[in-house]
Amino acid sequence: MVDSKQWLIQNIDLVVALLSGLLIVMLILFIVSMVRMAQVRKRYRNLMKGLKDANLEEILFQYTDDVQRLEAQVQDVVTAQDRLQHDMELSIGPVGVLRYNAFPDAGSDLSYSIALLNRDADGVVLSSIFGREESRTYAKPIVAGASSYKLSEEEQEAIHRATQQMMTKKAP
Repeated sequence: MVDSKQWLIQNIDLVVALLSGLLIVMLILFIVSMVRMAQVRKRYRNLMKGLKDANLEEILFQYTDDVQRLEAQVQDVVTAQDRLQHDMELSIGPVGVLRYNAFPDAGSDLSYSIALLNRDADGVVLSSIFGREESRTYAKPIVAGASSYKLSEEEQEAIHRATQQMMTKKAP
C-alpha cells in the first residue's frame, strides 16, 4: 500500500495529465450527447406539433391504423380501376354512321348503316333500308372489323368510319 502511495506521489504529473485527458474526453462526450439530445427534442417537437396532451404511442397506433385503412382504400380503387378497364374494353366505343338514299324514288337519305364497335373492332353493324312501300332492318355481327356475312358498301363504309375514329383516338 505504501508503494502505491509513493508511486502516486512520484508520478503526480502523469496522474494529473491522465485525469485531465479523461476529463476532456468526458466533456467532449457530454457536449456530443447534449447536441444529439437537442436534435431529438427538436424532432420530437416537430412530431408533436399541433397535438396537445397526446401520447406518442397512441399517435403511432393511430397513424398505423390510418395507413392500413388507406392501403385498403387504395386496393379498392385499384380493383375498381381494373374492373372499369375490363368493362371499357367490352364497351362500344367508336360509332360509324352513314346515311344514304337506297332508292332514288324514295326521297332523301332515309336509309342508314351504323357500326357499333369496341376497341378490338368487335360489335355489330345495323342497317335500315327505307323504301317507299317498306323498310327493312339488318344486324350483322362484326369480329375484328369483318363479318362472316356479306357486307354492303354502306356497311363497309360505316365500319371504316368507326375504325377511323379508333385510330384518331389512339393517336397521341
